[in-house]
Amino acid sequence: MFVKVLPPEVVSKISAGEVVESPTDVVKELVENSLDAKATEVVVEISKGGKRYVKVRDNGTGIHPQDIEKVILRNATSKLEDEKQLYGISSYGFRGEALYAISSVSLMRLKSRFFQEDTGYELICEAGNVREKREVGMSVGTSVEVHELFFNMPARRRFLRKADTEKRGIKRLLLSYALSNPGVGFTLISEGRVLLELKSEDYEERIGSLFGEGFELLEGEESGIRVRAYVRRNEQKSESFIFVNSRPVFNRNLKEFIRKLLGYKTLSILYIEMPPFMVEQNVHPKKHEVRFVKERKVLEVIRKALTEKGDNLLYSDFLSQEPPRYGEEVEVVGQLMDALVVVRIGEYLYFFDQHLLSERINYERLPQREEGAQIACRSAIKKGEPLETHQILEMVKEWRKLRNPHVCPHGRPIYYRIHMSEILSKIDRNL
Repeated sequence: MFVKVLPPEVVSKISAGEVVESPTDVVKELVENSLDAKATEVVVEISKGGKRYVKVRDNGTGIHPQDIEKVILRNATSKLEDEKQLYGISSYGFRGEALYAISSVSLMRLKSRFFQEDTGYELICEAGNVREKREVGMSVGTSVEVHELFFNMPARRRFLRKADTEKRGIKRLLLSYALSNPGVGFTLISEGRVLLELKSEDYEERIGSLFGEGFELLEGEESGIRVRAYVRRNEQKSESFIFVNSRPVFNRNLKEFIRKLLGYKTLSILYIEMPPFMVEQNVHPKKHEVRFVKERKVLEVIRKALTEKGDNLLYSDFLSQEPPRYGEEVEVVGQLMDALVVVRIGEYLYFFDQHLLSERINYERLPQREEGAQIACRSAIKKGEPLETHQILEMVKEWRKLRNPHVCPHGRPIYYRIHMSEILSKIDRNL
């Protein structure tokens, strides 16, 4: 009724390749189907890292009874009809490969009840062949159980990663979809133990549930491209989550671009929204990567949002990393080891790397910043140089004017800061 097998001329335009190579791929494809079905609750259960068992159930719209046997056919989809739609995709899935690929390499049980029907239907498949179809009582939605992945391909099965590795990959995958779909509740159960349980929330609540507080919200919009980034600095390691039109994107070049802007010890969650025709989703068979029609423009909007101060810099109530206000008192505490400048600004104590701070100031003064990192480094104040109070005050004054006051031209963090109340609480004192 809704599902159609794509014609050859459309199939030939779709990026081809292996869709399912691991249990993580199975979970990815099934969760995307749930989200496309407008589910508000998605539950994932796994055993042995998904190698033995994967189950994904949702409360989405379900599959129409007339389509239940079509969904396991190759290139069968309800999300695409002609090749023109490839240039404006808004759904997660569109290739018609997920259930076909999964069922062909496993023992699969598919149950679904369409939202306009009183009962559901169950399909039992073995290596892509339907063994049984029957009517079942169930709530609206879809449940897919996958047993013994690659049971019919022992060579492939031997090359699967360890169960714990797959489990970590599945958990991180669900974190990504949870961040891009905060209105959806997600649950992950492994060997009967709940590893993740999230209720429906807004974006700030979801980020807080997963990572705690202390984030800056950086925003920018230009030429129909909107960027929102939640950033927390001074982390133990760098980590970034990137979403384009709510789709998780694993793009190394884009990640490296963002890391150079924000620094190497930063946790960032970046949401990019743009008209679908500006994004090419049909690049990788697993839909990991996207290609921008106007890449230079997209990167420039991202750069401005993440590094420039102005009216587009907003802060949410739950965030605690707002920058110092211009009216706040500045007090020079001193210099440590002729390398760190210590300054109190308002209620925060800042520890600046004097070389990196000087380097950033020099860099932004140069007209050709693209090629000026080495020049800025050579002319910057070095470690080991003693500084007078007036020199430190002047550097802090210049720092407040910087377009990107957080990292040096090479991406290293310029400062670390701590709230005075945190220090005083350690010695049982109050501000």
